[in-house]
Amino acid sequence: MGKIFVTGATGTNGKALVEALLKKNADFVVGSRNVAEAQRILDQAVDIRRFDFSDATTYTEIGKEIDKVFLLGPPLTLKVDELINPFLDFLKSKKITRVVYFSAMAADKMGTKLDFHTKIEQKLKDDNFDYTILKPSFFAQNFKNYESENILERNIVFMPAGNGKAGFVDVKDIAAVAAVTLTTEGHTKKTYELTGPELLSYKEVASLLSEVLHKEIIYPNPSVDQFKEVLQNAGAPAFIGEYLSNVYQVIANNEVNYVTNDVESITGKKPTALKEVITRDFLS
Repeated sequence: MGKIFVTGATGTNGKALVEALLKKNADFVVGSRNVAEAQRILDQAVDIRRFDFSDATTYTEIGKEIDKVFLLGPPLTLKVDELINPFLDFLKSKKITRVVYFSAMAADKMGTKLDFHTKIEQKLKDDNFDYTILKPSFFAQNFKNYESENILERNIVFMPAGNGKAGFVDVKDIAAVAAVTLTTEGHTKKTYELTGPELLSYKEVASLLSEVLHKEIIYPNPSVDQFKEVLQNAGAPAFIGEYLSNVYQVIANNEVNYVTNDVESITGKKPTALKEVITRDFLS
C-alpha cells in the first residue's frame, strides 16, 4: 500500500482524514510546522514530523519513506501555488507521483486572486503526476467553526451568499473519500466533486438552525460591501473580507447549485445531511 504523507492535518479536514486513516490502519505520517502543537491536537499515536512548505530543508527526511501524498494547503492564504510548487517539484524529483489534492468546487469561478487551486491542478496535470483531485462544496462544519458567535449570540448567519444554493458537505464524508483514494487503486487522474445530499440556500440553512437550536435564526442576506464593512469594523484584515466575498459569491452566482453522487459511489455510503451535522456540532 505504501506510506502516506498527510499535510494540513491539524485543520478541520486534516483531522477528519487522520481519524479515517487510523480506522483503516493505514501507514501514514503527518507533517506539521509545530510538532508539539500537532501532537496536542492529534492522537499521540500519530507519527508527526516537522514539515514546512516554505522550508525545503524539511522535505528531505520525509521524502525518504513516503510514496503518496495528501496535499492540503493552508487556509485563507493567497498565492498558495507559489508556496506549494517547490514541494511538488521535490516530489517529482524523487519520483513520488501519487498525489491526492484538496481543491474546491468552482475554484475556477473565484476570481484571479484566488486562482491558486486551478494553477496547482494544472501543474499536477502538466507534470504528469498520478493525481486525484477532490473538489468539495462548502463545508457543513463552517457554521459551527466560523459562524457560531453570530448564530448563538446574534441569531444570524452572515455570509454574502445571496439567494444561491449549495450542497453543504460533511468534512467526515470528504475524509472518507480521501482515505479511500489514498488506500485503494482506481482513482488515477480522476476528479471528484463532493457534496451533501441536498441543495440549500442560506435562508433555508437559517431555518434548519432555528429548528435545531429552538430559536429564530435569520439570514439578513448582506451585500458584499456590507459584509466587508462588518468584518473591517470587527478588526479583520482587509484581505479576509475580499477573500471570503470572492469565495461566497460562487454560491450567490449559482456556480455550486448542484449535487453529485461521488461521496456515495466512492465510500458506499450516502452523504450526511446538513441538519445532522449541525445537530451533532451544536448539541453534542
